[in-house]
Amino acid sequence: MRLPEKLESERLVLRPPQEGDLGFLFGLMSDPEVVRFLGFRPVETREDERAVLERWMRSWTYGRGELPERPPGETLTYLVTTRAQEPLGTLSVSSSRYGYELAYALARSAWGRGYMPEAVRTLSDWLLSHGAWRVFATCHVDNVGSQRTLEKAGFEREGRMRRYFTFPNLGPEPADGYLYAKVAPARRSP
Repeated sequence: MRLPEKLESERLVLRPPQEGDLGFLFGLMSDPEVVRFLGFRPVETREDERAVLERWMRSWTYGRGELPERPPGETLTYLVTTRAQEPLGTLSVSSSRYGYELAYALARSAWGRGYMPEAVRTLSDWLLSHGAWRVFATCHVDNVGSQRTLEKAGFEREGRMRRYFTFPNLGPEPADGYLYAKVAPARRSP
């Protein structure tokens, strides 16, 4: 599936990360509260963040927005901005055998304004209207903000996954998570 380089909603623009986003991304990924429920520790150096940005830009450049249908799928990351190009966060999509998985991070200054549900809804609706049969995301059971984001974006909680993944910012023990999904209607056979 080829993703568009730009998706727009009422208030937002989703676009590939660019070199000029480095300062914003460092602030986002080095904030302990933002990465608390993510799968990595806060970024400590600009060099580490530059490596992440370069990997994201390379995925768009060399893959030309192509997201392979089967694993190991490439991850493509959008930068989420306002229509005035103020950066707010990131939204990634990757293919898996279970559909398309979303992951996201939002700057603390943008929390509570409905930006991420709008971004998640925009991308998931585009995927479902262009042939995807399932879009899903997971979150830690204590991450109420992420649960609300997914529910506001039209996702349904499908279940609790016990001791499913680890969160390096919360300790070494595997933690429980919730699985959320949004699916396309079943196609009828002729």
